[in-house]
Amino acid sequence: MAQMKNKQGATSGGLKTSSHADAELQHIERAIGQLRAMSQKPTGAMNVDYWRERLAAVGGEHVLVPAQRQRIDALRKVLDSFSQPPGGPVSGGKRSTNRLWAKAA
Repeated sequence: MAQMKNKQGATSGGLKTSSHADAELQHIERAIGQLRAMSQKPTGAMNVDYWRERLAAVGGEHVLVPAQRQRIDALRKVLDSFSQPPGGPVSGGKRSTNRLWAKAA
């Protein structure tokens, strides 16, 4: 019997399709872009761990093509940059993640 997609976009093997992964990755990319903007504000709060979990879920629940794996790796690097400010956590210096985002994307 040929593999067929069900209504949720999953194959009969249990993994969701790569096109569904694209939609998830686009959502996560937009959210991380907003996190980046929020990190520039003194009251900005980021839940980096949540977005790491979302990326892990996309990687584990979908059939991915190499370009999607690269997108996930790039997004992980951006999330890592939020956790490791240059000059250490005590520096208090304002940093721009635009350059980091461009390198990771």
